[in-house]
Amino acid sequence: MGVRQRLRYRFDNLMSRGVLAQILLLGAVTAVLVLITALAVVVCDVIPEDDKGSADSFGRVVWKSLMHAFDPGTLSGDTAGWTFLFIMLFVTIGGLFVLSALIGVLNQGFSSMIEGLRRGRSAVVERSHTVILGWTPKIHTLLSELALANSNQRGACVVILASRDKVDMDADVAATVGGARMRVVTRSGSPMKPSDLALVSLASSRAVIVLAPEAHADGSPMLAHESDTVVLKTLLAITKAAPGHSLHLVAELFDPRTEAVARMVAGERAALILATPLISRLLVQTGRQSGLSVVYTELLDFAGAEIYLRDEPALAGTTFRDAVFRYGTSALIGVLTAGGEILLPPPFDRPFAAGDRAIAISTDDDTVILDGGPIAVEEAVLVAPAPSAKRSPERTLVLGAGTRLVTVLDELNTYVAPGSETVVVSEAVPPAGPILDRPFSNMRVTMRAADLTDRRVLESLELTSFDHVLVLSETIGRTQEMADARTTVTLLHLRDLARIAGKKIAITSEILDGENRELATVAEADDFIVSNTLISLMLSQIAENPHLVRVFDQLFAAEGFEIYLKGASDYVRPGNHAFGVVCEAALRRGEIAIGYRLAASANDPAAAYGVAINPAKRSTVRLGAVDKVIVLAEA
Repeated sequence: MGVRQRLRYRFDNLMSRGVLAQILLLGAVTAVLVLITALAVVVCDVIPEDDKGSADSFGRVVWKSLMHAFDPGTLSGDTAGWTFLFIMLFVTIGGLFVLSALIGVLNQGFSSMIEGLRRGRSAVVERSHTVILGWTPKIHTLLSELALANSNQRGACVVILASRDKVDMDADVAATVGGARMRVVTRSGSPMKPSDLALVSLASSRAVIVLAPEAHADGSPMLAHESDTVVLKTLLAITKAAPGHSLHLVAELFDPRTEAVARMVAGERAALILATPLISRLLVQTGRQSGLSVVYTELLDFAGAEIYLRDEPALAGTTFRDAVFRYGTSALIGVLTAGGEILLPPPFDRPFAAGDRAIAISTDDDTVILDGGPIAVEEAVLVAPAPSAKRSPERTLVLGAGTRLVTVLDELNTYVAPGSETVVVSEAVPPAGPILDRPFSNMRVTMRAADLTDRRVLESLELTSFDHVLVLSETIGRTQEMADARTTVTLLHLRDLARIAGKKIAITSEILDGENRELATVAEADDFIVSNTLISLMLSQIAENPHLVRVFDQLFAAEGFEIYLKGASDYVRPGNHAFGVVCEAALRRGEIAIGYRLAASANDPAAAYGVAINPAKRSTVRLGAVDKVIVLAEA
């Protein structure tokens, strides 16, 4: 390699070091140019004289050379001989090249800096902020709920790190929570890289939410195991980026088989939300109880009543039954014992002990107060419990064979009576072996391939012969928008067929996007489980209160106490009653009343579809034979 090549190689390395190195190089060139000019003036003996007729010093000559290099106009003021003028012309021309190069370097440097800011590559300096890793359709509901939860907090901040352009993220965030008190900071990077996670200050955060991706970069749907693989790698990157820090991690998973590995990586304190089993369970429960989806939404969003945990030393020694009425504007549903056990609810005669925390439904965390007292109850208005009716076999129609089909069938099997039948109809029926070979102890499953949007197919199913109809979203091979469109078309056909038959059919549909729910205005409002919205609501609730993950685990489990809507006439006689009287009637059955649903407002969105959660115990409500009481019960 020759000398010229070596010099070129070193020059290229120097230029690649960035703007600062380039500026220093230009400074060195300027210094050499000025020194050469000053030496030429001295050698040629054309040193200018000052006003007193004395020759300038060498330092003064260097200064004048520098001024000629920086300011071409200086040359016009020279009065010395031609030799001096030509030397100054040389340094002036050289200075023009240096200044032009300097302007170009500075322009490039500022452009790079602005581009870096636009790409979101600077580190976040925040404390007690919420970090969201990933970007999915759930993020809009999640941000809206976090904005509501932090509406009374000063300096609340959410930081988002996702593999998207920062400008696009900022535009979407502004459209979602523009004008909210909560600040949203976006950074562009991969949540699976510890170097990118360093941008969002994990160690100083109050909660970290990991969203499971739903689609590949090209927009094609992502399979459940692929999505969970991304989540697992993100959890590994978090442990690497914030070693030794106890983070409040909330992660979304799709495949239950991934939970054990995720728990090993994230630790026992991490809140893992298994989306597929949860939505499957809610679909089955809602399909059997009209209006239950509205109840869940009311409990999970921050706009109405939510579940809170509160220390209440004044309850020490008070039994749980008596404590229910100590809360006049909140609904006591359980206890977090001093030993960390969740009792939802505890035995009614169990007294509160020191260190116990009350689990209650209330409007806000500061409204969980002891503002109630005993309620006078007339025995004549209470209805004696009737013997439990024997369950009879049921017929259920499942339309759609999406990713949740197997878990939906498993959940359904736990609710139906022995001898029940379930018919599955889908455009692309999965292999029957893995499904039909499962040990369904209470029902027989048959499968059929057909297009769910074909009215002739739906007419051939004899809808009126089924007790319940579930419409699952078919996302395999389709976008979320197209899956919701097909679900809506199927639902409209079903409603029209029910209208023609003159019979009410219990239909529950899974919708992915909450905005698409509004399009199906012909359908009844309580027919929908907006799966992405419910998962987003749960993620935001757990991010704000870590203890709620265990409460939700019990509340949404198939075993133990669950939420039911039961006939009001089974509790009190028709008429006007204080809600505290309804609570007393429920307690005598071993249940906890948390609200009611009025049939007259069941289709009115402005009245929350007739659902009232956590009414004041002294408030009066008129309940008839067709109205419902919302209770926490075992069956």
